[in-house]
Amino acid sequence: MDNKEKNKGMGIIIEVIVIIIIIFLLMFYAVIPNVSDLKYMRKAETVQKDLRELRIALEKYYQLTGEYPELSRPGACDNLRILDYVNDKGETISFADIYKKNKIPVTPAGNGIYYNNRVFDNNDFKKINGLAGWNYDYSGQTGEIHANLKTNTYFQEVDWSEQ
Repeated sequence: MDNKEKNKGMGIIIEVIVIIIIIFLLMFYAVIPNVSDLKYMRKAETVQKDLRELRIALEKYYQLTGEYPELSRPGACDNLRILDYVNDKGETISFADIYKKNKIPVTPAGNGIYYNNRVFDNNDFKKINGLAGWNYDYSGQTGEIHANLKTNTYFQEVDWSEQ
């Protein structure tokens, strides 16, 4: 009897362990999509935060110089110091100092695009070149800037040409 009772007890323990593992796996698969959604939500929020910061810095720079910096100049996205402006009094006005960063932030990767911090001189913000980064109207001197991202890049249904 001892062996039968022992085997029966072991069988129950194994069944309970299998049930716990199945419940754990079901919970794990139920949580994974939510974690992915949060990741994309953070990316979208990051782009929106970066847009606000860039727009504020661009307006401050414009107020001090009367023109917008040439963010689309080759190399400027990685070294904002090359955009330093010297006024008539010999004072240097630095976009990097106003922005408090020396690089343009990247638009995070997502939905078929890679991260990028390049700035493209473009005044048609519906025209997305698929390279990510930023669209900025330097030629028209409007200072308008948008993320160079397709609608729904981060699965948030955001139209970046209008953000």
